[in-house]
Amino acid sequence: MKKTLCVFLLCCVASLGAAAYDFALAVGSGQTLYFSVVNGGVEVTYPNASAMPVNGWQNFDRPVGALRIPSSVLHEGTAYRVVGVGQLAFYGCTALTSVSVGDGALWIGNSAFNGCSHLRSATVPPSVDTIGLQAFANCPLLSDVWMGGTEPPGTSPYAFYQDDLSGSTLHVPRGAAVAYAAAPWSAFGSVADDGPQATLTLSANDPLRGTVEGDGSFGTGTLLTISALPSDGFAFICWSDGDMRNPRPLTLMGDMNLWAMFFAVPRDTLYAEVHDTLTVVTHDTVTVVEHDTVTFVAHDTVRQPLVRLRVVSADEAMGFGVGSAEVPEGTLVEVCALPLEGARFAGWNDGSRENPRRVAATDGQVLTAFFEQSGIDGPATRQWHAHARGRTLSVVGAEGLPIGVYDSEGRLVDGTAAPGALWSATLPAAGLFVVRVGDFGVAKVSVE
Repeated sequence: MKKTLCVFLLCCVASLGAAAYDFALAVGSGQTLYFSVVNGGVEVTYPNASAMPVNGWQNFDRPVGALRIPSSVLHEGTAYRVVGVGQLAFYGCTALTSVSVGDGALWIGNSAFNGCSHLRSATVPPSVDTIGLQAFANCPLLSDVWMGGTEPPGTSPYAFYQDDLSGSTLHVPRGAAVAYAAAPWSAFGSVADDGPQATLTLSANDPLRGTVEGDGSFGTGTLLTISALPSDGFAFICWSDGDMRNPRPLTLMGDMNLWAMFFAVPRDTLYAEVHDTLTVVTHDTVTVVEHDTVTFVAHDTVRQPLVRLRVVSADEAMGFGVGSAEVPEGTLVEVCALPLEGARFAGWNDGSRENPRRVAATDGQVLTAFFEQSGIDGPATRQWHAHARGRTLSVVGAEGLPIGVYDSEGRLVDGTAAPGALWSATLPAAGLFVVRVGDFGVAKVSVE
């Protein structure tokens, strides 16, 4: 039976001001979420308890792009069920473009996504039985809402306050359109009973080594084809769940996260080894792949949490450490120390002088790159230039070369090869970024 909305609203009012979070965790795509322990699990909340609630993200990095709220989280050895999205949790996160709430959540609080002015789609699982006052208010671009329940949750008539939904689509399970005939659902321009939505997220273990195709949000049960496309000089080994088919048919039955594993092995040699000497051992959640030149562990990311690898510099005036990532534990990640002009790489904090190097990611791992004065110019330069206008970063003169763009924490935020003399990308946020063009040096770019 659905909770009554009035009881829920009274609880929300009673809890105003008690917004201090108990712990923070990095989730997929580098987003950090904040959690408060409540009865039955944890609730996603805003981070700044010292500010007024509507300013809860003041002095914190707001989530951007596509956000997937997990169904459960692991903190200091304890697993918690994510039972709700708290009131004002993402208030004013204007750079969010989509949100998918993990199955198992029971409520979405008052004004949870109020003022998310670039939010275009929202996915609400069938477990949610209450959506609070103005939960999705002032979201003018909201065009698709996917509801997993055959009956609508208890909902304030003002859940979508000041949203023009006349051109938007409400997606509900097959045969459930009649149940969603009342307000606020009746404000949607159309109702599609095309079933619940699931999200397939594909990533490369390094975007400079290859790209992936076929991800997105689809109705559950959709038959898809996914592909891993290696860059020149690299080769695809397998998907992170051990499947080696490429292209690969896939029936999407729920949210899924897969990594394409690319390695820098000459393609002709690798293919011969794959056919002749490759050994694959598959366990419940782990696939171990071995041959003459490569040994790695690929974790099933549907059942395995991601861990954070941080790569930092001891002195950013002399160079940068890049390669920070959130990946399945044990994934081989290539990290690199990038000296600026007049400096040279001196070594890593663990004693290694290999650069670049591959490391198997473990939870909480931090690698620090040390640099020293070289007395000579930096890497041989090619006439290229990087500059930013607004959030658009442009690189001129890097035709045909691989480009990597890293944020201030060393995470790769964009990477590809420049097809022409001008390459550009829209960056997710303001800040300091590092641009790497092949082996022709690096540059710092400040984005306003």
